[in-house]
This record gives sequence, C-alpha cells and structure tokens, in this order.
Amino acid sequence: MDFRELDALKCKMDQFRPLTKGQVEAIEREKKIEHVWSSNALEGGTLDKYETAAILETGATIHATPVKEILETLDLGKAFDFVYELALGQVPLNEEIIQKINQLVTIKSADKVELAGMYRLNAAYPYGVVGVHYTDPYLIRQEMANLIYWAQEIAPTLHPVEYAALLHQKFVSIHPFTDGNGRTARLLMEFALTSNGFPITNIQPDKKSRQIYMETLANTQRTGDTEPFVALVANYVKEELEMRIRILELNEKNIREAKSKTTS
Repeated sequence: MDFRELDALKCKMDQFRPLTKGQVEAIEREKKIEHVWSSNALEGGTLDKYETAAILETGATIHATPVKEILETLDLGKAFDFVYELALGQVPLNEEIIQKINQLVTIKSADKVELAGMYRLNAAYPYGVVGVHYTDPYLIRQEMANLIYWAQEIAPTLHPVEYAALLHQKFVSIHPFTDGNGRTARLLMEFALTSNGFPITNIQPDKKSRQIYMETLANTQRTGDTEPFVALVANYVKEELEMRIRILELNEKNIREAKSKTTS
C-alpha cells in the first residue's frame, strides 16, 4: 500500500506553528471523549458523546443509564490516559503494558474483577461470525510473545499507520482476555499512531461505519488478507490529518487577523 499521501499530509501538518497549550489540551480532551464514546459504542454501548463527556468530566450519572455502561466509560477513560502518557513517553510495548491496559479497561466493569488483565482460560468465539476463531487458551502466551517480538523487531520496518492497523488486527485475532479485547485493540492502535507522531484517530460507531469495520476485520481474520483493514485505518488517519490541518489553517488565519487589527 502507498502511504505517500499520508506522509505528505503529516509533513504539512507538522509545518504549521504549534498550537498553544490550551488549544492542544482542548483538542486532546475532545479526542479522548470521542475515543471513549466511539469505542464503547462499537461494543454496543448506548451513551452518546455528551453523556460520555458528563461522566468522564464530572462523574455525573445519567438517569436510567445502566451502571455497567457508566463503569465502562470511567474504565476506558483511565485506560486512555494511561496509553496516551505511554505513547508520549515513547515507552516500548510489552506484554505487561498490554495486560495493564486491559486491566484498566475492565477493572470496574468486569463480572469478576480478578479476571481484569488476565489471559483467558476458556475458549472464545466471535459472536455471529462464521469461519473465524480466536487463539486457543493454551496458545495465548506464545502468541502474545510472538506479537511483542513482531512489534519490537518487525514493526519498525513498516509504515507507522500499517503498524497501527496490524497491531490492532493481530491482537484481535488472539483475543487473549475474557473481556475488553476490542477496546484494548483500539487503544493499542492509538498507542502505535501517537508514538509515531500521528494524531489520535477513532473508528466511528455509526451503523454503516461499524458494519464496515467489523466485516473488514472479520474478513481479514478469515482470509489472512490484511490490506483492506490497513486501508480502512489509513482512510481514518487521512481524514483526521485533514481535519487537523483545517484547524491549524484556521489558527494561522486568526493570528494574521489579530495582528492586522493591532497594526492598523
């Protein structure tokens, strides 16, 4: 796959003057809320973006909202913060980090707290998907070790967006935990993107986008052809880069207008 368009967009984005600390924090806040909302919605959550924001920022409970959804929101918010700090710190990925991410994702909402971050001992199958199976429990540790080897030794030879998409796909194929695998996979994708200077990029949860995401991921697992899923993630990254560039262009325009007013 040709990533030159993404590289050109990222280069263009990087050439703008930096936003202020307050502007950066506002964008980070918005993208965190979007991530928690979208990732939970992809798993069947019913909260909208505004309800998600209220829970994350004030701890407010929404009338008639299932307690489990509130706890999932709080869990994923903490996990997002953990992953974002790791990415900014350029911390190398390892099994302990992945287990910690899953623990944070499920610690309050898991049916059994002791299972949070622990590799499953039972067989797991994708609901409603024919021809796809997850790694057998007795092979999980070996497959996770293989994943980390790949991330440390092979992934550096890949384009960062391809790495992010494949890390997501490979992890989902293993499905090592009892719960929270999808949310953990999307956080790993964010980790890979942010570690390499790309913006936070979220899979959208509307009905059509969710169906395309789920079907593309399942087909990748079924056929072994990863290119369609890499292309899907790359398109989301492209849209995010274009949006960031529009924000930066608007910021430049605002600065120019402010300067012209002070000199006139």
